[in-house]
Amino acid sequence: MPSNSKKQPSVRAELCRYGAKIAQAHLVAGAGGNISAREGDLVWMKPSGFAMDELEPGDFCGLELATGRQVKGDRRPTSESSMHLAIYRARPELTAIFHTHSPWASGVISSGVELKPMFAEFICDLGRVGTIPYVTPTTQDLADAAGEMARSSDTIFMVNHGVLGLGTTMKQAYYRCVVVEDAAISMVAAAVVGRPRFLNRKEIRELMALDAPKHRIRMMEGK
Repeated sequence: MPSNSKKQPSVRAELCRYGAKIAQAHLVAGAGGNISAREGDLVWMKPSGFAMDELEPGDFCGLELATGRQVKGDRRPTSESSMHLAIYRARPELTAIFHTHSPWASGVISSGVELKPMFAEFICDLGRVGTIPYVTPTTQDLADAAGEMARSSDTIFMVNHGVLGLGTTMKQAYYRCVVVEDAAISMVAAAVVGRPRFLNRKEIRELMALDAPKHRIRMMEGK
């Protein structure tokens, strides 16, 4: 009898889909940003020099998690591959890392003003938030800093660089990136027309104490 089960897309096909969504959300420009996904002991990385919305499954580079050695693909991997590997090594439960150059979020993060929560989504979707002061991109220093920050953070702001959304699913990593951008836009809008009202510590604690609605649990699990 024919199976009723729906064939799941490959990890690389899903990376292509989310790369296109990141581009459509205007979270990158040109060939900026990078995405990766872990499949067992292999990490699939975006190739260097490719825009997010022009990726094909065969373009991705497969690197060994333990050694960083490229074992799959003919392209050159993103120059931030060491940063991705450091985060996966620090957080074995992660399966996706999306790095965006989100214009609004990157601008706020790099302005000297703290990006703070105004709405529940900031607390419920972003998880633990951390900030890395400016470190030269593509360097081992940045990889070390990101790996260390990932131990205690799920969404990472990199000053003068961009955003890192970490996820146990690609959907979770993507939602973290888009929620950060939305939060930055709302904060700037509030500052233009008046004075932003941020959630206070009591309100944040109350949100964190709530039982997550079923739809949010499904979203975070990628279902």
